[in-house]
Amino acid sequence: MHYDAVPGTFQGNTPDMTTSAELVGDLAPDRPGEVLTALRAVSDALRAEGDARAIFPDVYAVITEGVVDGLAAGLFTQPAFISRLAGRFARRYLQTLSWSLSGLPQDCTAWSAAYGQVGRAGVAAIQHAGLGISAHVNFDLALGTAEVVEELAPARDAALLRAFKRDYDAVNRVLKTATPRVMSLLAERYGCPVAPVFTGVAGWPARTQALATVVQWRELVWRNTLDLLGASDPAARQAVVDRLELNSRVAALFITGPPVVAPAVDLTRRLARTIPPVPAGLARRVIRTIGA
Repeated sequence: MHYDAVPGTFQGNTPDMTTSAELVGDLAPDRPGEVLTALRAVSDALRAEGDARAIFPDVYAVITEGVVDGLAAGLFTQPAFISRLAGRFARRYLQTLSWSLSGLPQDCTAWSAAYGQVGRAGVAAIQHAGLGISAHVNFDLALGTAEVVEELAPARDAALLRAFKRDYDAVNRVLKTATPRVMSLLAERYGCPVAPVFTGVAGWPARTQALATVVQWRELVWRNTLDLLGASDPAARQAVVDRLELNSRVAALFITGPPVVAPAVDLTRRLARTIPPVPAGLARRVIRTIGA
């Protein structure tokens, strides 16, 4: 399956199945395993409809699979915190998707920007994924994390908050493992012309920088979470939400790029169709030469 000439769509078979709008309206995952099942179902349904909104939940599912595996392997010391946060976080995303599919406005600029790219020419799959990740992390995550902490640690016990933070940071290890898979998925399933820059041995520097950016976002999110928890009145809380709005909007503008980005991506895609692939043997020899 790959991008069609029609912006924001894919070529592929469309099976007889529930529409994505009907599916999303029925989903309310609570645990990580349920979240994983829901994300895969949503991505499959959107992809079958030729909808670029399939990209983000596909990427999200790869990360969630890592969280599920981490829970099974004992990566987290506070599994109730991670499990509840995974469910809360996913339901927030599904809410924004439901609004988008219904033509309703979003409640933050970052999600408006993410869904606003659907159907536009020259938008790479990695941009669709990045806009979804940015909105979900930079706007949604602090709000969801604060809610879960309020429920599980109403007394704000310092030791418990430190334990939550260790598990929160452990998710960065999940992201590190998931990043190569995500980039390969974008390149192979969605024909993204930019994603190969982040794959393989040669893609390690770019991949590392991308991961570092998300880790930095998540650290700022934790600080905003603490500010939400410490807000003394509604005005103080709204000031934090306004900061989330600003941070996520700036990140969305950066990912969307200036007007020259879309033509550049479109040109890259056209060139990729005309350049024959490099033979595997030659590629290995070049890599060995570079390494020498």
